[in-house]
Amino acid sequence: GSARLLLIGDGPERAALEARAAALGVAGRLHVTGATTDVTGCLAAADVVAAPSRTEGMGRALVEAMALGLPVVGAAVGGIPAVIVDGECGRLVPPEDPAALARALVDLGRDEALRRKLGAAAIRRAETFSTAAADAKMRAVYDELVREKRLS
Repeated sequence: GSARLLLIGDGPERAALEARAAALGVAGRLHVTGATTDVTGCLAAADVVAAPSRTEGMGRALVEAMALGLPVVGAAVGGIPAVIVDGECGRLVPPEDPAALARALVDLGRDEALRRKLGAAAIRRAETFSTAAADAKMRAVYDELVREKRLS
């Protein structure tokens, strides 16, 4: 295949990852951005976004990727299961399970129709995390509380 891996960011594992890619003969398919502020630009070049984090809060980066119409693969930790509906807008994989992560990425890499379907659903899902959606939900809760107070 022609798969390429773009790692956004930097960290203490970078040299080991690059050495491993070289040992496997795939160094030309690995690009590590280093520290960058252009995450959106990096995401725009992607077909699928993976977040195999061991810990993750809300998964804001995933929501940003989803808003761009990208299917996402994330580890089922922290807030990620609240963001990714498995099989609908992306895939959830067990944390620290590289084989499951690889299977999900290969499946998406091989199936363009599935990527498009999940990507379209990802846009709709990302909209539920927008500020406007959050404001509307908060207003609805407030209105409901006011109604309950009047009835009691």
